[in-house]
Amino acid sequence: MKEVKKPILQIQPRHRNRDEWAAFAEKEDLDFEILELSALPALNESGLFEIGKEWYKKSKRVRSFHGVFIDINPASGDRWIRDYSREKCRESCRIAKEVGAENIVFHSSCFPFLRGVYIEGWSAQCAEFYEELADEFDMHVYIENSFDIDTQPLLAIMEVVKNEKVGVCLDLGHANYSGTPLEEWFELLGQWIGYIHLSDNMGVYDDHIPLGRGTVDWKKADLLYKSLDRRLPMTLEVDDIKGLKESLDFLKRNNYFAL
Repeated sequence: MKEVKKPILQIQPRHRNRDEWAAFAEKEDLDFEILELSALPALNESGLFEIGKEWYKKSKRVRSFHGVFIDINPASGDRWIRDYSREKCRESCRIAKEVGAENIVFHSSCFPFLRGVYIEGWSAQCAEFYEELADEFDMHVYIENSFDIDTQPLLAIMEVVKNEKVGVCLDLGHANYSGTPLEEWFELLGQWIGYIHLSDNMGVYDDHIPLGRGTVDWKKADLLYKSLDRRLPMTLEVDDIKGLKESLDFLKRNNYFAL
């Protein structure tokens, strides 16, 4: 029987109760994907940014970094928005390298209901910029479906990208409320999927509830993941330790994703 490749499992800790997160990571041998150093303004504005950054560096568990995504559009038609967005993305990359990350994730930022010429210009600019980041910082750059209603925006980028360090982060929770069947996300983007986010919801909002409590079809997701036949970084996007334990137990109990 063909061996199923076990994923590289990661969590998104919170500095405010860091000891609890660190103990859980140690017990379950989990890596970190940092969210709060670039994506949560509260930490940045509280004066805890440098303290938090040092804690992550010392943890020796940082593998990945979630880049900025609030009000970010690196392919905006407005030069000021575009330049600002690109500088914030570069800032995320600089912090990611400083704390030891080898992967960085950005949201697609595409307006979901605009197509045609808009998508063509947007995807070309995105592809060029993300390839530039991958080379400049020597990192893997993954673009995540966020408010994408289908695969077209990410597909348009990937069909232009030539740098193997640029790929797709498929968020299964976001795919769940997109209206596009999960099979289509894997079928059309499968060759570029290098990273996966695990979250659950009720099919309407990005709830981030514990896995198994929402409407994501995890049995189907498991089969589709295994069909990729690759060992990928996979992040449990659950906001507290209790929900994280419940989610991990759910995956292990069902042997999902070879856990």
